[in-house]
Amino acid sequence: MAPNVGKVTFLLAEMQTRINAAGLRSFEGDVDRFAIFSLIVRESLRRNPRGKAISTHSLAISLSRSFETVRRHVIALTEAGLCVRGQYGVLVRAEVLERPDIAAMMRLAHDSFVCFVEGLEQLGEWTGARPAAKPYDPQVGIAASVDVMLAAVDSNRTIHRNWLDLMLFSTVLYANLQRSRAAGQPFGFGPDHAVRPAALAEAMSLPETTVRRRLKLLVEEAGSLERVAKGYIVSDAWMAQPGAAETSARTYSNIRLIVTHAVANGFPIDRPASVYIDGRPSAVQFV
Repeated sequence: MAPNVGKVTFLLAEMQTRINAAGLRSFEGDVDRFAIFSLIVRESLRRNPRGKAISTHSLAISLSRSFETVRRHVIALTEAGLCVRGQYGVLVRAEVLERPDIAAMMRLAHDSFVCFVEGLEQLGEWTGARPAAKPYDPQVGIAASVDVMLAAVDSNRTIHRNWLDLMLFSTVLYANLQRSRAAGQPFGFGPDHAVRPAALAEAMSLPETTVRRRLKLLVEEAGSLERVAKGYIVSDAWMAQPGAAETSARTYSNIRLIVTHAVANGFPIDRPASVYIDGRPSAVQFV
């Protein structure tokens, strides 16, 4: 397992929240469309032309969504001029990757991954790691950021029914831990560190009615959150369940493989901060 479960959990929740907040701003709060676009971008960055596209069927399997749901979003993405159908499936238009808003979102995803790995490196997870054997291409970090997000989704499929529920859970966890750390209590959180639905909705560009409805279900059905006087916190009882620990271990194991693959493709694990594009991303704020 990770060298410090609490700190690694915070780092992962921080990365997910940063990327989701930026992505949902660009996609007007449409979680599924952002997820589908992200995976299409991931495949479009591959160097092998045959591998640059992904079929609608593969998208549906990878995201655990129905074929019809994914097909509808793919059609919307192509009609919006973001994607195009190719010989082997759908891919992002090359010029779209240069659009200021999309390019900024990709840089943030890259730097969020760098920040995540830098945090792990500071925990001693890769002490004595060898320098990269090849030149680094930022596309490696962008692809890895998507892979980390997908790894979290895949590990949590049996717990959270869809991307939105997992995203809200992760965001609540990040807000709880962020407020705990600001109060000088870095190793846990309590009712005083709760986050309000309105703050979540504003930070993640989601309708407040949707956020309230999904949070209620996460309390009543999943049991992963608790409703307290000041908002919502992650349930200690739920986190203490064996299933939650197993999910965390599985997620971290997959993330290690992703980072190892990025290192094999030039990511400088011995000096991750050297490859920031715009610098360490700012924290997402919940007002």
